[in-house]
Amino acid sequence: AMPAAAAEASHHTEWSLTPFEVLADADEAPLYEPGGVCDAAWPAEGDSPPPASLVEAAARLSADLEAWRRLAAERSTYDDPAVTAGARARRGDLRLDPALLLARVCRDLGPKPPPEAPTALALWGGALINPLPSLGVSTEVRGAVLEAQGAAERVALVQRAVSRSIANLEGRRPLF
Repeated sequence: AMPAAAAEASHHTEWSLTPFEVLADADEAPLYEPGGVCDAAWPAEGDSPPPASLVEAAARLSADLEAWRRLAAERSTYDDPAVTAGARARRGDLRLDPALLLARVCRDLGPKPPPEAPTALALWGGALINPLPSLGVSTEVRGAVLEAQGAAERVALVQRAVSRSIANLEGRRPLF
């Protein structure tokens, strides 16, 4: 077993002990109805706009997410032995079709939020680069993004992960 201090120190890379509430289906259903919390527009009406510097950082993230999606969907990307890919049994032999997986993920995620909605964009981006089933080409960021304190931290976390993954997909720096 991992000592408590080590487990606590690793919270930024693994799911943590952050408390959460599990809602009964009947309590959760109204959240997904038209006009419910999960159907909110981005940004929500009445919200103050994010700072210009955060919108600029989110715009860079948005562009990098598009570059990542192009690289990750291209089957030939995985032919490079320098590319770390958990979805690859061996060079040139993928266990899944990355373009098909990412098309399904993008369909499920819906339209990419604009940079003016940096939290939504970071959550969307974290889900994109860590799809299920996994391509194994990005570090896991979903838990850290959910636990981050504010939009700027969320955008920065996903930006680091997508930049690192792009370097991997280009064969410049393997993940491990």
